[in-house]
Amino acid sequence: MKRYRLLTFMFLLCCHIAAAQKLQYSKSVIKVPGKGEFQLLANVDGFHHLLYLTDANKPVLYIFNNELQLHSRTELGIRFPEKCDIRILQLNDRYILYLHTFQPNYHKFISINKEGISQDVSYLVNNPIDSSWNKSKATFQLFNNNNQVLLIAHTYIEQLKKIRSTIVHFSADNKKSIKQILFPFDLYNDGLKEVSLQKNHLFILKTSTEEGEKNILSFYKIDVNTGLFYQKQFESGKYVYAAPKFRYDETDSSFFIYSILNAPLGYRSTRSGMLMAKLNSKLNELTPVQTFTNLFSNNAAAVFMVEKTTTNGWVSCFYTQTSTNSIRNSADKSSVLPGFIPPGTEFIPYVPEVGINAFNYNYSNNSNPTAILITLLNNKLERTQDSLVKNEGNYYKIHPSPFANFTMHNKPYLLLIEEIVARKKGLVLVSPGEKVNFETTPLRVQSSYNFLLQYLQVVKDDYILVPYTNKKEMGLLKVTFTN
Repeated sequence: MKRYRLLTFMFLLCCHIAAAQKLQYSKSVIKVPGKGEFQLLANVDGFHHLLYLTDANKPVLYIFNNELQLHSRTELGIRFPEKCDIRILQLNDRYILYLHTFQPNYHKFISINKEGISQDVSYLVNNPIDSSWNKSKATFQLFNNNNQVLLIAHTYIEQLKKIRSTIVHFSADNKKSIKQILFPFDLYNDGLKEVSLQKNHLFILKTSTEEGEKNILSFYKIDVNTGLFYQKQFESGKYVYAAPKFRYDETDSSFFIYSILNAPLGYRSTRSGMLMAKLNSKLNELTPVQTFTNLFSNNAAAVFMVEKTTTNGWVSCFYTQTSTNSIRNSADKSSVLPGFIPPGTEFIPYVPEVGINAFNYNYSNNSNPTAILITLLNNKLERTQDSLVKNEGNYYKIHPSPFANFTMHNKPYLLLIEEIVARKKGLVLVSPGEKVNFETTPLRVQSSYNFLLQYLQVVKDDYILVPYTNKKEMGLLKVTFTN
């Protein structure tokens, strides 16, 4: 029976073991210091930090060296307000811990180096002379610009129905350069979904609802220096865009955009779909826009998609229960610590004064979906192969979540939890293969450990780090691929 569960998954994926790997556990484990939240910051100038936040105590920082030995444990000399937004920006040799309190409105910045030594650098943004942007009631966005901090503050201008994005660049000597960009936005009809800055270009993704309940997904590319403005729109009629995202490819300056399409209120018999598009640097379509229907078919709770060649990485979609309340998104839910920004990771900005999220609802004839659907796409984003893990019975053969997806050596990987026997779990890697549809690589990990895949980080394109828990202890797992 044990082998049958594993072989069923392998058979469904038409797969084979594709790569060998070396596994290493941290030589020191740590006691979990009570209830709280934490974040892994890998390769901070050669060290790996586990930052643990608790409600009652000061933050605790555990530092591991490159051999995964516990280097030090220290408490940071700060306490977090009861209500605050938390962001972390990782640089090469340090990271910035950013706290934003709303009442009173205050922006606090803490710089932490590889040894865990912290320094309050809030003076960089709290200068009264800079009142044109630093009095914003919205949480700033932070970016790593050649190992220097770049900040974006958003302000909604009601009279113009536009957002003013103020871009502040802090140089090595702490001098500031400030630029401002305006883009159209209606507080009552638009939802700001994503804002990013790459190579002096501001990228904006937003949703809109026009008269007649017509839904539009808009993508903007704005040159910060010249103001040159490109725009691309996608119309979906009454179908609602849910969780839209974009990915930027630096190699050819192209874009990959995707979004779930949810049926409008009242269309209970219609299932969710998906839109995908590839755009060039001028936002022209590289291939025809693809629209998939019945995304969560075959009782799927989770759908994972990937291209066989010229990949943009894995796309993941999850079935959600019906929700018709419009809410403000206080943080990116991709990590427990909201706003954590590892290098190269996409995220959803938190801009509380500039937008109300679109309804996020989804109907299904099946009230308890459990299956996992893994789909292979060709270079035109067309479906070429579906592999289904049914997950029937009282256990999950493969768990839909938590999961991790990452790219190493230009190859996309999906890491999932596999059920071996009751309360014994393993890990399995899935990637598009050369001669078969998918390749899988089982990772022979400690089956009693609980691996926290949502915190996985890639280090120098050489190996991955994954935190794990074992009863009341924590540690790190390092996986190096030998071929």
